[in-house]
Amino acid sequence: MAGVALPVPEAVVARMSTRWCVSAAFALLAAIAPAIYAAAQPPTAPPDSETPATAAPDDAPAVATEASAPLAPAVDYGGDRAAAYRAFREHFAARRFADALPAAQQVVDITEQRFGKDALELATPLINLGTTRYRLADFSGAALQYQRALKIVETREGGFSRGIIQPLLGLGVAYAAAGDYDASARSLRRAVDVSRKLDGLFNPQQLELVEPLVASYVALGQFSDAEREQQYAVRLAEAAYGKNDPRLLPALEHSANWLEKAGQYVSARQAYARALDIARQAGGKDDLRMVTPLRGIARMYRMEYLHGPGQVEQDEPVPSPQGSAAVYSGPTPGSTATTTVLNSAGEDALELALKALDAHPDEAVALRGDTLVDLGDWYMIAGRTREAMREYREAWMALSVPGAAGTAVLGSPAQLIYRPPSSARRNPTVDPEEYAEHFVEVELTVTPEGRAKNVTIVAQDVTEATGKATVASIRRSRYRPRFIDGEPVATTGVRHRQVIYVRS
Repeated sequence: MAGVALPVPEAVVARMSTRWCVSAAFALLAAIAPAIYAAAQPPTAPPDSETPATAAPDDAPAVATEASAPLAPAVDYGGDRAAAYRAFREHFAARRFADALPAAQQVVDITEQRFGKDALELATPLINLGTTRYRLADFSGAALQYQRALKIVETREGGFSRGIIQPLLGLGVAYAAAGDYDASARSLRRAVDVSRKLDGLFNPQQLELVEPLVASYVALGQFSDAEREQQYAVRLAEAAYGKNDPRLLPALEHSANWLEKAGQYVSARQAYARALDIARQAGGKDDLRMVTPLRGIARMYRMEYLHGPGQVEQDEPVPSPQGSAAVYSGPTPGSTATTTVLNSAGEDALELALKALDAHPDEAVALRGDTLVDLGDWYMIAGRTREAMREYREAWMALSVPGAAGTAVLGSPAQLIYRPPSSARRNPTVDPEEYAEHFVEVELTVTPEGRAKNVTIVAQDVTEATGKATVASIRRSRYRPRFIDGEPVATTGVRHRQVIYVRS
């Protein structure tokens, strides 16, 4: 059966003294994995051996739910199950999910009429119907179909049959998309247990289950469980493919991504380094598979500069009225930034990534634009504003060409560096319950040069001194400015809310 993938959700181990030699660089650098898991392929089996469609959310379109989406008029296939399935498969493969839905429903109806409402033959059509609803963002409707398929298989084949794995995986995906991570983790945990019981502890098929399970554990804050399963996923991939096979890259990158999210930046670099070395050995110095790792290297250097190498718990950022993206809020309670200078190996990593992209000018157009934004951010944090603006302008051009992702990333200011006042930190040795949360909210203007100006307090419940300290911290922050038509402009009305901890 085809699988369902879930995202879930993004410095060099040793300091390199100068412009590193390529061999040393590739041996040490590593990168951030995508925040999402790769999508499986749409169904391709012939009608007489139907397979479940896939519900990977990384490429699911942002459309309305089934109840509000305009659906194509249903075609009556006259009880021809094979014809209905062929129509479903054609629409689904072409990503016409609204058109695929009526056909998927008819396959279910015809199958039920022919075999009965509890027939095992209904399981795959129900999974396909659930997956189609998932693609239309009808997560509750998808879950109902997966639940029905699960109940049928359990009744007919038992609670430890291979047939329950796909509906459990579908349920895990649907629950997670709806925000019910506890139910998602339970479904996926059960699917993993069944897979290991039937096919062995190290069967590679369970990778599609472990990865979304990790994502749900992270969302629940169950980091020890997430780390255990993520390490297991790497071991699974090693057992299946070998320690230097390029097929190991997704597992390594997911592991690195997890370590990054956990704030373990040094460990993340080590995982990224291994991924990069495998990509370089497999494809040479300009292989596009190295770009994601190289971008991750730079990000790890940047995060260590902002937060230090240890674990960091970030506050929830408050976006500006213009919709700026989530920001790096600087060292948070209990953390100490120990890196006082940006490691230039991060800049080198981005330059190598761009070199690889330039070797493939007609490929990965959007990725080149994103990498240029990364380099611009690096220069802004380093205080090299002129160079940053050069990269942002080039990024705007790259993101504007047909096929690129668009310039939304440059359409609102984004805070790149901010070190909050000492009152924003908790003592990690003190019980968090002993602290009361207060706040300071400020409004500011981000200049075309990325500076914070006209900083004023709009609300607070702290002392005057604490408010002034927060204002001073904001004035020292740096932003990526907003761009219009490729040029930086000022943005007024940007908001920042800082949590302040006061010991009771």
